[in-house]
Amino acid sequence: MQHTRRKLYRPWPSRSSSLCELSADLAAKTAAAAAKVPESPKLDPMVARTKARWLKRVMYESPANSTQKCLAYAIFDHLNCVTLDCWPSQLRLAQLLGFDSVKTVQRAARGLERLGFITVTGGGRQGYRYAPAFTPQDEDNSVKADRRNRSAATDKTVNESILQIHSSRPTPTAAAVDQRIVDAGQAYRRHQRGAIELQLAERLGPGGIDILAKLSSIDDRIVERLCRAHSADLLSDREITAARLAAEQVR
Repeated sequence: MQHTRRKLYRPWPSRSSSLCELSADLAAKTAAAAAKVPESPKLDPMVARTKARWLKRVMYESPANSTQKCLAYAIFDHLNCVTLDCWPSQLRLAQLLGFDSVKTVQRAARGLERLGFITVTGGGRQGYRYAPAFTPQDEDNSVKADRRNRSAATDKTVNESILQIHSSRPTPTAAAVDQRIVDAGQAYRRHQRGAIELQLAERLGPGGIDILAKLSSIDDRIVERLCRAHSADLLSDREITAARLAAEQVR
């Protein structure tokens, strides 16, 4: 008696499965993995946990459509851990996400901004910058508990920076991360900023002062964040590289 061997075929995913739906699923898995990053005394893992919780909110707890969720994942993937925003061109975003036109990127960005998940700044020759709108629920539980157990002390000392360029544009989306840096480095005082900027410039290497000036021209809170993180020993080579990369984008 001869036995016939049956060939088992695994069906391919339906063509109706859109790229955005597949990207959203990948983004959710990536967020879950990033959320499991163990506690670390450096800035980049701190930002990784925060942006993972932000992405989870967009994916699971929002009325955002699949196109908007695709863009949210791209912002998550490109986020600079120092500036807390990203600046891929709209053409690159359209190519990465399989969109037919940059107008799709523009509509998705406007939709996420209306929902309160991102802020979009810039335009023109400098291009657009996309920043996640972090909230207190994106913070680590340990930070929330610590803040409930103590009163917040605000440093009202005059800001004594050696830089000549200061931007008046605030970065409210970075508040959650900035507060964590404040919690980690209670000894920092703003009147020390000039001295700390010199130390940062040395770590940044050739043209360090110019790099800080360029970052300040984007938003002075970036330099303030770096000073606080340096004072709290939260900066590694990875964050220094991210700062250099961000400065290179300023023309």
